[in-house]
Amino acid sequence: MTPADAAELLTLAAAFDRRTVGESDARAWAAALNAMPLDADAREAVARHYADTDAWLTPAHVRQQRAKIRAARISTANVYYDGVAGETGAESIARRRALLAAIADGRIGPQSTTQALGLAPGNGAPRELTGGPAPEVADRIAAVGSRIPDEAAELLAPTRRIRAERESLARHGLPDPLDVPCPWEPCRANTGDPCTDRHKRQFAPHPSRLELATARRHAQEMAA
Repeated sequence: MTPADAAELLTLAAAFDRRTVGESDARAWAAALNAMPLDADAREAVARHYADTDAWLTPAHVRQQRAKIRAARISTANVYYDGVAGETGAESIARRRALLAAIADGRIGPQSTTQALGLAPGNGAPRELTGGPAPEVADRIAAVGSRIPDEAAELLAPTRRIRAERESLARHGLPDPLDVPCPWEPCRANTGDPCTDRHKRQFAPHPSRLELATARRHAQEMAA
């Protein structure tokens, strides 16, 4: 929010509490609300505040009321994200965040429960469960998640590197160390999880884990 935006918001507040609005007020409010845009939700937040109380409006009140407005849209949207085949955990998180932002912005409107579950009326009775959202909702979800936000790139890189290393081992006929838990006491990563070094994920598994995976592969081959 710019000082000009803050001045407009303060002018709206002045209609309720008769405050005076100066340049220093606008700059202070812009600094406090720097990450918030001057949108319909921000204006509605001012009106809702004075509909509930006669307390002097502060930037914190605007943040709280605007958050409630956006949270209400999410809670009543009945839009679900079940994931995309083959996506990583980081991709799922990024797409879900983008979907929630679109709902909070009002770009995806509320759906009935039957629409959200993929049920539609037909001959006076619900259609069979399709296993996903209604087609129009699915199209909006696909559009929201078609591009991973830039801030997710750092999360995706380690996941892709670990996956590439596992695929390389499989191509060379070597056992996948992530098929077994790491026996090294400081790590103890569970099956399927990468090894950790002082609570930080690392790309290469610990040698003892490789040995355990190799021993298990050998035992399976001998039993076959």
